[in-house]
Amino acid sequence: MKIARTRPFDRSLPPVPVTDGSTMRKVFVHSLSALCLLALSLTALAADSPGPAPVQTHLKRVALFKNGLGFFVREATLTSDKSIVLLGPFAAPSHGTFWVSCPAPAGLRSVIAREVTVAEEVTAREVAELLRANVGKRVTIWTASDPASAVEGTIISFAPDRAPKPVDPYAIGEPSDPNQRLPMGPGQFMLFQTDDGVLAFNPHRVWSIRFSDADVKQTFIRDTKRVELEAELASPSRGDWLSVSYLAKGITWAPSYLIDITDPKQARLSAKALIINEADDLDATHVDLITGFPNLQFADILSPVGKKEDLAGFLRSLGRGRSEVTGVSIMSNVMTQSAEFGWGAPGPPGPGRPVPGYGAAAAGRIAEDLFLYPLDDITLAKGETGYYPLFTETVPYTEFYHWEIPDYITEEDRYGQRRREERDKPEEVWHSLRLTNTMSLPWTTAPAQIVKVGQIIGQDTLKYTPPKGEATVKITQAISVKAEQAEAEVSRERDAVRLYGYHYDRVTIDGTLSVTNYKDEKVSLEITKTISGDLKSTAPEAEDLTLARGLKHVNPVHLLTWKIDLAPGEHREITYTYEPLIRR
Repeated sequence: MKIARTRPFDRSLPPVPVTDGSTMRKVFVHSLSALCLLALSLTALAADSPGPAPVQTHLKRVALFKNGLGFFVREATLTSDKSIVLLGPFAAPSHGTFWVSCPAPAGLRSVIAREVTVAEEVTAREVAELLRANVGKRVTIWTASDPASAVEGTIISFAPDRAPKPVDPYAIGEPSDPNQRLPMGPGQFMLFQTDDGVLAFNPHRVWSIRFSDADVKQTFIRDTKRVELEAELASPSRGDWLSVSYLAKGITWAPSYLIDITDPKQARLSAKALIINEADDLDATHVDLITGFPNLQFADILSPVGKKEDLAGFLRSLGRGRSEVTGVSIMSNVMTQSAEFGWGAPGPPGPGRPVPGYGAAAAGRIAEDLFLYPLDDITLAKGETGYYPLFTETVPYTEFYHWEIPDYITEEDRYGQRRREERDKPEEVWHSLRLTNTMSLPWTTAPAQIVKVGQIIGQDTLKYTPPKGEATVKITQAISVKAEQAEAEVSRERDAVRLYGYHYDRVTIDGTLSVTNYKDEKVSLEITKTISGDLKSTAPEAEDLTLARGLKHVNPVHLLTWKIDLAPGEHREITYTYEPLIRR
């Protein structure tokens, strides 16, 4: 597809003489000379031609967020000293993020965004378009399968397309009646010169065509709208730099991890990034993968520079916090799998074992609370998705079993133990990993696949973990560790307290947790239980953490944690007592 602006430029070139020689060497020398002359002529004409000078910017850097946004930095070198230059095309920027800069002596005066009509060369894909491509040719056409419907003549012209004419909301006078406007759409007739006169008919009704010669054109020119950015410089010089930066949607990165726990103490943590590019071509571009949560208040509002919506639409977007024309929804979906496989024979990573070795992590950069992971010389065309290894590091880990029990006191201070269908389900004890981040960079939230001796044993989400922090991921549900729980009301003091206009009973509740290890090996079990109320006792003693989320409630909220080791076949019971205030 070829595109040319309708604003005229003098593209004429001096003729290039070709000397006929008696040897192939002479022809090659003269062809090379002609090519050099052509290149020099094009450079000179680009600098001396009238009108604005097109500036081809190159995408030097892009920083990728995980929500479909990218921060782009483009650079260019001026090839002339013209004060008016044309910029673009770019992805539509977010409001308040489009910036143009240049050296101080060059002096940027303004950047004007406007819609222009450009001539676009496209390939015909239907009979009507093939007729349009061959205006001026003599042909025979059939308007039906009947041979008698043949008509011979010359294609004269096609009716122009009619674009919608918007009503000017700021001009004097009342808007016209929409029912009285001329219908918009493509032209519906062509003019055809025959020996008997000029015919006008619908080109879409043509059944077939026979051309009088073999020179059949298959491309035609159509007008289309484009956005043009015209920058005015005060005193530019050839060789000056020009920089354009903006935040735009259409590109993102999706990380994922693979955790190999074949070694009983050290896990091999591998990370990769998928870059999904629907915004712009990357050509040897430096890419920063951003980990963090930046505040981008106007990210969903398109800049007026992009000419995507009119003034009224832009003002509505500011009030709504989102542009009408943006329909991008970035969705994260992490599948979790629970499976157990035979371990097989241990051994080092090798062919057939999904344990990559991507090397040490690159040294990233910290910008305030964001971490930028660098990738150099990335080439990825618009519409492509790229897979990029990040690192493989060894980190310490421990295996344990985790049983998490929720609070049964609701936010309305009522006792709301699980529904019957939930009570009939067995308790979930998860075989889990706790990894320590001994690296100098944080781990971003991403899917994590766990393998052992080349077999997948689970997948979970590894949540954001700063350096020196700990992350917990679930491997699989432990069916060999059976858990049961029960709570019983021991006593009740009715109407014990009146607060904020409500009546409360003070209830004493005893709880019992039972666990049995049916595995042939010792397991480390971590039990967490959340309760609301005054904690009276636990046996054995639990770690007690009072949570801040209970500050607005009449009952304090406690997080109880027990860490116990269970030998093969061992059964253990844990008891606790607490007194919540229950609203009547």
